[in-house]
Amino acid sequence: MRLFITGVAGFAGGHLLDHLAELGGYETHGADHAPLEAHPNADALRAQLESYRQLDITNAGAVDSWLAEKKPDALIHLAAQASGADSLEHPVATYHVNAMGTLHVLDALRRTAPSARVLVTGSADVYGAGPAGGRIREDAPLRPGNPYAGSKAAQDVIAEIYSATFHLPVIRTRTFSHTGPGQRPRFALAGFADQLARIDAGLAPPEIRVGNLDVTREYGDVRDVVRAYALLIGRGEAGEAYNVATGHGHKLRDLLDRLIEISEVEATVVVDPSRVRSRDADHLVGDPAKLADATGWKPLRSIDQTLSDLYRDARNRVRAQAKA
Repeated sequence: MRLFITGVAGFAGGHLLDHLAELGGYETHGADHAPLEAHPNADALRAQLESYRQLDITNAGAVDSWLAEKKPDALIHLAAQASGADSLEHPVATYHVNAMGTLHVLDALRRTAPSARVLVTGSADVYGAGPAGGRIREDAPLRPGNPYAGSKAAQDVIAEIYSATFHLPVIRTRTFSHTGPGQRPRFALAGFADQLARIDAGLAPPEIRVGNLDVTREYGDVRDVVRAYALLIGRGEAGEAYNVATGHGHKLRDLLDRLIEISEVEATVVVDPSRVRSRDADHLVGDPAKLADATGWKPLRSIDQTLSDLYRDARNRVRAQAKA
């Protein structure tokens, strides 16, 4: 299968390439916004990709050219501005990348490769908040609460329209929070792990700066998430949306406590008002039953394994930086 991947150099992209290499049978072509040489994982990308294209998905002409050159059998659309915090600072740019970028990809496929199966990876943030103690299903209304969530809701609607109106075989995900090795410190758990690693290395005072810890989230492992993507591109039903979720919620405070235990670092937790987001959803946990029924997927890694791997990765990176 000739598989194209947008956002291939990002957090999920690298893990997806690793998983596809294990599966075998894919001719993978990737695109991302920066030149290949700018990525710290450039050697791995060269080894795993048939081709790489520097691509701005907000440039419709450039997207057309890439997809027309070697028509894909399938495409997994990962490219996104993925930070809710960044969207508050740059709402217009976030919408351009997430909504208009998706529109450009789908419209180019409509003209150049209309039979290609497409997986548009979305976000559970489109739901807003779910009922306390409950799990959100795919038939829940979309109630985005920040510019990032709004842009992903627009993406979801655009993808559904292109499936229903133009008969593109588009599958959508509403992916719940996930983490793991390689995630940027801009995100909550990866940021906690990075702070703990810096304290461990003697590069920061023994304080963990946090936002609101009283929210309930589920945190899947990125390596399980990309397994779901690979299954859905083959088995998902065109036009449908699927939660990629574990179904298990955790208080963010409890996950921080577990990370501190794993790190064996003594630190004081300090609430930083600049890290507290307005309109933060109190409870966001998904129902994975539809995904499981369609593909047989279930998460393979425990939250403890994910947190341990996340901290180990952060510690190794910080120690390497300190020696450089």
